[in-house]
Amino acid sequence: MAQYKHSRLAKIRLTGPGPNNRTFSGTMLAFIFALLLTLVIAGIISIGITFTTDSTPSLDPKKGTIALSNTLAWDGPYSDHISEGWTFVPNVTPDMVDTAFAGFADEGNKVDWPSSTLLNNSPYVENIKTRDSWRGWFDYKYSGEWENADNGISYQRFTIDDKPCYSAAYIGHFEVNDDAGSLSLTFHKFNGIAWIYCNGEYVDRIGDRTPVFNLKAFADYCTLIPEDGKLDIVIVIACAPKLQNPGLLSEPIIETRTANDIRTALTAGHFAIVTVLFLIAIGVGSNIILGATKNKRLFIAFFSSFVSILLYYLTDCRFISVDSHIRADLRFVLLIIASTASFIENTQFFVGTKTQKKYALIRKAHHGVIALGLTEIIAYFICDIVFGLLSPEFVALIVALLSVTLAIFIDLFFYNRENQRVLLWALLFSLMFLILYLSILMDSMIVYTIPTYSTIFVVFTVIAELSLVSSYISQQKELQKSAAILKRQVREKTIFISEINRDLVLTNKRLMEGESARKNVLSNVSHDLRTPITAIRGYAELMLSAQDNLSLDQRNSYLSNIVRRSEQMERIVADIMELTRMESSDSDFHFTSVSISEMLDELIVMYSMDLEDTEKHLSLDLPPMDSLIVKADPAKLSRVFENLISNAINYTEAKANIVVKAWRTGDMSHISTQKIHVTVKDDGIGIPEQSIPRIFDRFYRANNSGINIKGTGLGLAIVKLICDKHDAEIKVTSKLGEGTTFEIIMAASY
Repeated sequence: MAQYKHSRLAKIRLTGPGPNNRTFSGTMLAFIFALLLTLVIAGIISIGITFTTDSTPSLDPKKGTIALSNTLAWDGPYSDHISEGWTFVPNVTPDMVDTAFAGFADEGNKVDWPSSTLLNNSPYVENIKTRDSWRGWFDYKYSGEWENADNGISYQRFTIDDKPCYSAAYIGHFEVNDDAGSLSLTFHKFNGIAWIYCNGEYVDRIGDRTPVFNLKAFADYCTLIPEDGKLDIVIVIACAPKLQNPGLLSEPIIETRTANDIRTALTAGHFAIVTVLFLIAIGVGSNIILGATKNKRLFIAFFSSFVSILLYYLTDCRFISVDSHIRADLRFVLLIIASTASFIENTQFFVGTKTQKKYALIRKAHHGVIALGLTEIIAYFICDIVFGLLSPEFVALIVALLSVTLAIFIDLFFYNRENQRVLLWALLFSLMFLILYLSILMDSMIVYTIPTYSTIFVVFTVIAELSLVSSYISQQKELQKSAAILKRQVREKTIFISEINRDLVLTNKRLMEGESARKNVLSNVSHDLRTPITAIRGYAELMLSAQDNLSLDQRNSYLSNIVRRSEQMERIVADIMELTRMESSDSDFHFTSVSISEMLDELIVMYSMDLEDTEKHLSLDLPPMDSLIVKADPAKLSRVFENLISNAINYTEAKANIVVKAWRTGDMSHISTQKIHVTVKDDGIGIPEQSIPRIFDRFYRANNSGINIKGTGLGLAIVKLICDKHDAEIKVTSKLGEGTTFEIIMAASY
């Protein structure tokens, strides 16, 4: 039966390779490869975002106008990204613009650009850039040369829609091909509510809407109709006064209707893909965590981190429609929650490991990160409520980057001897959030309303889902393989147990038979001992009662019988003691070179003399000129032949032929292949076939053994034991009523 090693599924390996023979160096190579691949993907996305404009409009400094590309007059997906050439005018509200344009129309003013009236007696700065703006219009304070700003720049508070706010206007003068039809204007990253005016007319409002969840956020755009090849655009943005980055944060886009339709479709598809993948990732990850690990903390951390990033995406892209103040609050808090949850999740990958048990600081590190996150959130709202300031989102991003960097540091320098597969997953998970936070930090513009961080997250999610599916398939194969192995092991164990059962049944049967044999032998032994004891007692009583009446011959006869009966008792006891002694120790055997020919010759002479007055004939057949030398204990080996010859004499009828024969077999040139054979053959009563397998058992006697002689059943047991001690083989063949042949085979030594 095959042997099995029962092993426990190790979750921790402190030395050597981890599961699947992965070493720490292999884990590091995989992590570095993933890092490089991520950087390449991020670079490709960044390059794609930077160079997705179909054409670049040209600025005429003298006229102060921007010439849009002629492709906008064509029927195709063409667009111009207007990153510079804008005029910024602070402290302008939609009501002011409505009033200025109404007065402009009443006066019948023939000025080419109606928006120019907004510059009269108002501070403004020309040719500002809306791209790469960290603090919104606060960055313009130190850019360019301000006009009508002798007393400096300050921002006034207004009340719009019953809410306090700052308000300012972006003015752009554009020249377009006369063949251009209706165009679309969109700008995706800004803080506040935007009112759009074109050629002195109100067009639309973009920004906060109701209900709270705005499924049409990706379609926020307005239609522009050129007049005489001109577009006089005014964008008025009002936002909460506490914001640190108000106004436009990305470049406005003027494009054809075809380009706008494509943009809308792509951004809608992106929204659907991101949302669905988020939900799938949350569902699949939650199922795996709760089903496989039963770790509720890991589940809560995983769920919190992914839901926080999803809500951040929806808030940032204005799918959650709230005012700019609440949007800033949500984004700050969600980043802190995501960073804290991702760090906790990283620590939960290694819960219960020896490293955590060894280093209390590592085991409690997540408490420090939670405390830091709560401190940041409390400080944020204290600054808002007490000082009237909103901490920039940059602070939350720095905290997030520090927490994920700390998680990677701990993984690399403390958990590097743990399970390498778990370590790799933890590193890749932290890497995903590191790149995600960096992308949010550097994401200064959006094309097709697709944020860079969300695109990278989509890539990560797809890779993670594929990895999970691949891992699931591999695990299913392993489970099937393990199930097959277990099934085979159960089958083999069942067979093994059946064999043990069978052996137990047979052993029990033998024990019962042995017990029966023991009782029979004890009966025989008691009988054999009782007979000489009775005879000895009888002779002794006769001698005591008769005393001087016995003749000398009678007295000598009685004493001889007493001696003979005593010797019989001594022989029975000696057999039992000898068998026990030989079974318990090998030290009773003293091996030397023995001549089988000489030993058999002496025995035949001795037994032949005993058979002189009988009709039993004993003969010996030996090879000429061969002593048949073996390594053996002379006394013990002689005992074997004595017992066999004695049995042959005792278990035959009054007239019998007993033949003892010895010979050599094997290659005569190689002593190691040679064997010495000795047979003792008689024509006596034979042994019943069913008794042959048990004749060498201790105390066993065949059913027909009592016909001629009583015995103890130890003689053949002694023979078998001596043969085993000599590494000799003994065979028996017998036929009831025809006789028995015993054959002993020993290795020749000379």
